[in-house]
Amino acid sequence: MLPATSAAQVQATARPSYLMPTLDSLHRSCVVRITNNRAQGDSVIQRNDYSRRQAFNADSSRFLLNNTQGFWLLYDARSGRQLEVLSNLQGTADRLAGDAEPFWHPTNPNLLYFIPTNGVGMRIYRLDLRTHTVTTVADMGAQIRRIWPDADMAYTKAEGSPSADGRYWCFMARHYANSSSQPMRGVFTWDLDQHRIVGHLAMSDAPDHVSMTPTGRYCTVSHDTAAGTRAYNRTFKAPYNGNIRGQYLQLHSKSEHSDIAFNKLMQDAYVSLDYQSDKGEVFMVNLEDGKRTPLFNSYIDRTAMAFHVSGKAYAKPGWVLMSTYGEHYGPAPTQRLSNLKWPHRRMFAVSLNANPDIRAIASVQANVYRYEDEPHATTNRDFTRMLFNSTWNGSSTRDMEVFMVAIKPTALDKR
Repeated sequence: MLPATSAAQVQATARPSYLMPTLDSLHRSCVVRITNNRAQGDSVIQRNDYSRRQAFNADSSRFLLNNTQGFWLLYDARSGRQLEVLSNLQGTADRLAGDAEPFWHPTNPNLLYFIPTNGVGMRIYRLDLRTHTVTTVADMGAQIRRIWPDADMAYTKAEGSPSADGRYWCFMARHYANSSSQPMRGVFTWDLDQHRIVGHLAMSDAPDHVSMTPTGRYCTVSHDTAAGTRAYNRTFKAPYNGNIRGQYLQLHSKSEHSDIAFNKLMQDAYVSLDYQSDKGEVFMVNLEDGKRTPLFNSYIDRTAMAFHVSGKAYAKPGWVLMSTYGEHYGPAPTQRLSNLKWPHRRMFAVSLNANPDIRAIASVQANVYRYEDEPHATTNRDFTRMLFNSTWNGSSTRDMEVFMVAIKPTALDKR
């Protein structure tokens, strides 16, 4: 893969045809359009859910999309074709729909965990795709209510993940008063192996989301208030660890698009962008020692952009995937750029070290009109398959499709 910082400016190209492998000649990668939304009419749009969610199963043979009707769809990752809608299930839940937060089993490609929409019921389910049977693997309600008696909900708020091995889960607990009021009660860590809460913290201010880190050692709580984004150990007690004596590690002053990944040493690394810094610094924080390391600057020649991060390549430690959109002249957010800079309208891999290796992967060609159009690029565990959304230089949300990119297993190896 080419160094992204020296790659040529992205040029508009023709939209890839449905299920036809297409060479991205600028980046030397293979791109396949795997949805045909326009053929289904304007009422149903299929999309990749989010960068922080692992869309691919353990062996990258299948992946998940969702649609604007609230259903989750299973796809064959080798043919690119839809296999089924995950409804009409049997067992303790009859469908996977809405904000049900699906999580693939870390080693079994046929198993899928999920929690109910908005965590109502405070359970974790497991779906066996071979039998379409749903079983309850964690009924957390009794333990949660011993701490917060009126709690009704336990979820990450759609952006969190369990640890890479699937053992530890970080959730927020809330009371469901009505559809417009779900007061916050606190955050807690659930041990799926031992079926117990291993730590909790009362909290009245609801965060944007919570997540377990890949190692399972820390829970990140991401507020867009004065608290910002913080990491706690899974017991929520001081000291945070042997290096930091306080109760938590401050990761950022805001809740920005971000993710947590393994660095080369298999430690947790938080990756985000500091819009308040002079140069729009993309940075990482090592959750073991709190060290912040700049990766690159995003404000180039007075331009700015929006971005997403995927740290889900657990089998390729030391790398994250970034996708960018909304490139504009800094003082004029509505003024779209014609003179693009190296990060703009791209998907690229960033190594998690000082002076990182940044590899260009594909053009995302994203004209964004609303949230659903954002690229939300995500990677599989070994960083060989990626998904992203794009209107592909289109004129409205109706042009949005999902694309899959393939690169060789050696593409990110050291030169």
